[in-house]
Amino acid sequence: MADGKLDLVIVGGGISGACILWDATLRGANVLLLEKNDFASGTTQATSKLIHGGLRYLKNLEFGLVRESLRERRLLARLAPHALKPMPFLHPIYTGAKPGRLLMAIALWLYDLLSFDRNSGVPQHLHLPRHKWLSRSKALQEEPGLNPAGLLGAYVYYDYQNMHPERLCSDFIFSAVERGAQAKNYVEVTSIRFDSKEQCYFVAAKDRLTNEVFQWKARSVVNAAGPWADIVDRSAAESTTRKIIRSMGIHLVTRKIAGDRAVALHRKDGTHFFIIPWRNHSLIGTTDCVFEGSPDQFKIPEEQIRGLIADVSGGLATDLKREDVEVVYGGLRPLVEDAKSLEGGSYSASRKTEIEAHPDRPGFFTVLGGKYTTSRELARKAVDSICSYLTGSWLKTRTENTPLRTGDYESQLLLKHKLLLEKKYDRTRIETLVNRYGLLAERILARHDRGEPIVLSNGEICYPEEIGYILENEGVRRVDDLVLRRTGLATAGDAVRHRFSEVKGKIRFLPEVRRAAFAG
Repeated sequence: MADGKLDLVIVGGGISGACILWDATLRGANVLLLEKNDFASGTTQATSKLIHGGLRYLKNLEFGLVRESLRERRLLARLAPHALKPMPFLHPIYTGAKPGRLLMAIALWLYDLLSFDRNSGVPQHLHLPRHKWLSRSKALQEEPGLNPAGLLGAYVYYDYQNMHPERLCSDFIFSAVERGAQAKNYVEVTSIRFDSKEQCYFVAAKDRLTNEVFQWKARSVVNAAGPWADIVDRSAAESTTRKIIRSMGIHLVTRKIAGDRAVALHRKDGTHFFIIPWRNHSLIGTTDCVFEGSPDQFKIPEEQIRGLIADVSGGLATDLKREDVEVVYGGLRPLVEDAKSLEGGSYSASRKTEIEAHPDRPGFFTVLGGKYTTSRELARKAVDSICSYLTGSWLKTRTENTPLRTGDYESQLLLKHKLLLEKKYDRTRIETLVNRYGLLAERILARHDRGEPIVLSNGEICYPEEIGYILENEGVRRVDDLVLRRTGLATAGDAVRHRFSEVKGKIRFLPEVRRAAFAG
């Protein structure tokens, strides 16, 4: 930065901002990402933990969006094989219900057709089969809780489960940081001012934990703040006509109430929801309704929690109660729609993306819409636009084939084989850490703070050395950064609720984390 200017400042540390940071860094740009809370703490942490093609968007004839999503699903399986696992979905078909068997058969045939290359270059253990039909008796055998009245059978189709979307988001960020990018959490942008004389932006920000103030100069800015995008737009201009349509979605984590397949069920109004197996629990969601008000004031209404419980009871034989809900989480989706098109609700709204260049603010871009699965492609398009504006020689996008810092599958296998041959560590420790962190496992195992594993009540294992590595290298500034977004220790409810004292006793936290650890 000979002239003291960054090439790009990204506002927003969710999956969209993370992928833009990764893409721009690989092209040779000097990039800074700013997030006012923690990385992946907004919409990114509020997903159904799936990487999917969007089967239901075929109803809207959005073939291009579904094909793009299926292509990106395959690319993520190649780029982050440790983070995904195949997930079968059971979709029961009932007499007189919509969609019926014929319509669903056509939709799944198209889904398979549009994903013709789904296993190309993908590790064998992540290969996805074609859909299949199960008879009534076989469907009830697979999921005994299904209502047998009027049941014709069920279709089974496949997508991926994204085991820890917050962790995968931070992998994009820290992979870019290891290649020279900068990323700061808890730093809130307070103003963005364009200087026509210097042809650059002055970006002012404040650290929300220390009150330290900053200012950077940047040749371009991209607003990837998701539900906060219109607020960031207003910080860059005296007036803006943009109004974000925000859709609210919530999820429940409960005791396990179904089998090892995700179950797709329909409500009476035609909308659907899933019961997904997750970490020896059931993950139930999602809702989809327009949210009015400031995203900073978002709270999960109790009636929506009870409504989801009622939905489950209407579709599955279970005595699920409010006290069975161990974790509730939710977030807001920014939709590229106008209010008139959402008069019937946000469920049918498109998840298409939009990249807006602002004529009155040269070099300022806003990205909106999309979903987790398509974030890499959204980033490619956004960085293409940014590089077209900026003068200089930029590399072409490399995110299709460049592994994250966790490495590709072959590298992970070689590492696992090497570690097993060295016989320095026990097999369970090696396999757990390589499967969880990919190539980072070698750095984690090389630490001197190894200790006895902490076995959670759901059977999962946590090692002191992985906590130590994360605390020292991954921007942990509050205890919830650690237990929610870097490790997921506290996201499965009762799986760890009664083990916090044990974790606290075995792990040496950084001073500021130790003071806050598990308080309350």
